[in-house]
Amino acid sequence: MHNDTSPSTAEARRLKKRELDRKAQRLARERTKSRIAQLESMVDNLRQSDSNAQVSTLIDELEKVTKERDNLLQVLDSLGSTIRRHLGDSNTSEASNDIKSEASSHTTPRADGQAEPSSSTVPIDASSETSGSSIIELPMDAPPTNPFAYNGWSYPVSNGPYPTSMAFDSSILPPSGHDFMTIQPLLPSLPTPAPEDNDVIVPKASVLCHCSSPTNCTSNYHGVKPNIWRAINETLQKPTKLSPEEMAVEEYNAEDIPIRAIVEGWDSLERAGRLTPTWRKLRVADEMCFTNCGNTERLASLRICHMLITYHGDPTLARRSTLPRWYLNRPSQALPHTYGIDFFVWPGLRERLIFSQHHYCTNTFWDVLQPNFKILWPDTFQDTFFHNTQTGKYHISPIFEDRIRDINAWTMSTDFFTHFPELVEDIPAFMGIPASMSRAETAVVPSRQRRRRDDDEDKGYRGQRAAIC
Repeated sequence: MHNDTSPSTAEARRLKKRELDRKAQRLARERTKSRIAQLESMVDNLRQSDSNAQVSTLIDELEKVTKERDNLLQVLDSLGSTIRRHLGDSNTSEASNDIKSEASSHTTPRADGQAEPSSSTVPIDASSETSGSSIIELPMDAPPTNPFAYNGWSYPVSNGPYPTSMAFDSSILPPSGHDFMTIQPLLPSLPTPAPEDNDVIVPKASVLCHCSSPTNCTSNYHGVKPNIWRAINETLQKPTKLSPEEMAVEEYNAEDIPIRAIVEGWDSLERAGRLTPTWRKLRVADEMCFTNCGNTERLASLRICHMLITYHGDPTLARRSTLPRWYLNRPSQALPHTYGIDFFVWPGLRERLIFSQHHYCTNTFWDVLQPNFKILWPDTFQDTFFHNTQTGKYHISPIFEDRIRDINAWTMSTDFFTHFPELVEDIPAFMGIPASMSRAETAVVPSRQRRRRDDDEDKGYRGQRAAIC
């Protein structure tokens, strides 16, 4: 009987083992599926997180592009405003011919039958480019607000159009009591530029200003001393193209002439016939704007201004790369502006002058600037240059050259900001020479070309610092 049950027991065990194996395999498959589902869920979460990061990055990029677009729109709006104002100035003579010969005082009837004087307005035909012919009436009693006025450093640039009443010369405005006058369309076909459009001061002041042309004001308005800002810009005029031969002369004397002008005087250079038209312009600027500055400040100003004016005469990429980055044009300098503004080293001040130069065009500005202008230089004026005993030429010290390429070295004493407190955001304040400042700390390795030139000169002579009494 034992033999009969043994096979059945073995078969049962095999069946049970097979069932257990199938169950174990099923559980293993379920665990595998569960693990796969977990991993897929994790991958989805990671993808979702990465997508959120990409969306965040794209949103940031969109905000940056939007800000750039808004800035460009502001520049375009300012350009359009300036163009409209210049068109209005150039058509002043034509507009004056259309003024009614007889202007009567109009009154507005009130409900009780009494007459109430109406405010003076200027009806202006809308541009022919717009559909229909509409009339814009502008009040003339209150002066227009300046959309470019500064309110501290964070000045607002108006998004609206330039006040139309500022686009016309004050000479065509009717006397108070007259209500209406006829003016040419705001945007007519481009006329031939009038002679006054070539004025060196751009834009012209809406009212009589210190830098106004002497032909537009009485002689006793300015006094005996000429306006420095106008005189400088009449000297600088506009950028002048320099030929390769002229550029070679400018480069050859670029360091010798400014040093010699300070050490020996401008007259000695004039007698020697060494002054080019470019240096004659800079001589006027030096004698009018920096005569009361220290010699170190005069040399720094002459050096940096000569670099800019030669770049304007030969505006190549190679010459552009020689300028300090902070001396390159800001976007606001694409607007029409007075040429002399480009020579100020402080970018913030250049931008401020483009929109409100007539706040600083008086001689008082220069009288305060000259004694307070300081170059952060720890050594004496004699340390700013050396003399080549073989060629007889002066050269600017590489250390000083590198120093004036640092915008933080161009400072103003605190007394300057008591007169112009709003400029404290634009110009570094002079707080004295730090005791820790030394040659080792201020020196910057000269360029490879400069080192090669200095090495070549050292082979023939040993440069020595000039002893100037």
